[in-house]
Amino acid sequence: MTSGSNSRMESDRFPVLQILFAAALLVTFAATVIGGAIASNFRYGETLRSQQLREQRIAEELSLDVTALRRGQQSFQTACVVCHGPRGDGVRGLGKPIHNSAFVQESSDQELFELLVGGREPNDPLNTTGALMPPRGAQQLDDDRINDLIVYLRFMQEPGVPPVSVEPWNIKAQAGNHGATLIELTAHPGYDLFIASCSACHGTGAQGVESQGLPLTTSGFVRGKSDQDLITFIKTGRPVWDASNTTGVDMPPKGGNPAITDEQLQAIVNYIRAVQDEAMGS
Repeated sequence: MTSGSNSRMESDRFPVLQILFAAALLVTFAATVIGGAIASNFRYGETLRSQQLREQRIAEELSLDVTALRRGQQSFQTACVVCHGPRGDGVRGLGKPIHNSAFVQESSDQELFELLVGGREPNDPLNTTGALMPPRGAQQLDDDRINDLIVYLRFMQEPGVPPVSVEPWNIKAQAGNHGATLIELTAHPGYDLFIASCSACHGTGAQGVESQGLPLTTSGFVRGKSDQDLITFIKTGRPVWDASNTTGVDMPPKGGNPAITDEQLQAIVNYIRAVQDEAMGS
């Protein structure tokens, strides 16, 4: 065989080696990814099983129905987390802690049921946060879902753990004015627009006006909505016959100003956000 033939064989073999090397790398990479995914799924499965066993143990200690408990957890995530936090540890200016809560522990199921169904207005003497607690979690939860939610509230009371102090959440006592937080950000670009369209019902600092409009400084509804959701809501308004209207006062579309633009509504939403952040110490 000539040297030329040997050279051609060597040059032909080089691309083959490259392909084999690349294939080996690909197989190794795929094995690593698949192995990592299997390990991750295994860890997730172990965590889930551990959580389910913990739920089972606490449910047995408290004589709770596990199926109702899990349905109640879903209702809590839908209707309660904005004001009370994902673990029920409270959100300052919105909702008190209900995880290891003396109030929950001392209330009967019937008392909790009546509270969840009826809600609690900001001017209720027992409302010490100044924030509206909407009836049925503002989600129109039916009676069965309310009862499941009570089961989950019972689950959140850990046996042997002392109740959490709610003093930091008693905004009314600190404000000394029925919880009204008056903050006027007059230099804000949305201030004049808010005054013109919203202040008659909600106050110049979004602190609310009794028998007219709810406080926005402590509104879980505001905090739980996107800017676009709020703009759509303001454009639509809320008539008195709406089941979610808790004031009995008509909220007119666009604050009664049909000429207001989306850009101006965005400025109003920005102002409300700024006032709420200031009131909540953000």
